[in-house]
Amino acid sequence: MKADGAVLTELAQAYGDEAKARELLESWRWPNGPVCPHCQNAGEKLISKLAAQGTSQRGVRPGVYFCGACRRQFTVTVGTVLERSHVPLSKWLLALSLLCSSKKSLSANQVHRMIGVTYKTAWFLCHRIRFGMTPQHWAAAKLTGTVEVDETFVGPKAKPKAAVVALVERQGLARVKVIASVTQQNL
Repeated sequence: MKADGAVLTELAQAYGDEAKARELLESWRWPNGPVCPHCQNAGEKLISKLAAQGTSQRGVRPGVYFCGACRRQFTVTVGTVLERSHVPLSKWLLALSLLCSSKKSLSANQVHRMIGVTYKTAWFLCHRIRFGMTPQHWAAAKLTGTVEVDETFVGPKAKPKAAVVALVERQGLARVKVIASVTQQNL
């Protein structure tokens, strides 16, 4: 735990500032420059970073880009689990680091204590990050190549165990489903 705490402290010091956290996310998502999430335009001439004019009463939010092809605004968070969130990007980075580096999952209560947000915010972060870790295409795509199938029973000794079947593609995806009973027809 000491090494994890040191890494978390270094991350908080290096990317505790919102501008630095945004730059890091932009370098991860767009290594070759910004790409419009709405129309996938990557043209350097058509994408520009917005800045407030000198006569403007209000400024422009940091990190807002404008796509000349589809004429829409976007930020690095559009189309990700970070979209439409009021949580600072620095807190997102800390939560991502914690959840991605833990051997087992962390509870929202642990995240709440470790990064200094409310329990409700920690719960929101954990659920969004876990949702982002699930493959979006797994239900639609068929398994290919060599597929192995096995069933097992899961549950406590005192109660009836649930039958679970797993299909695993070698070097690929896996599907797991609870079934009513282990019969040839159900499998």
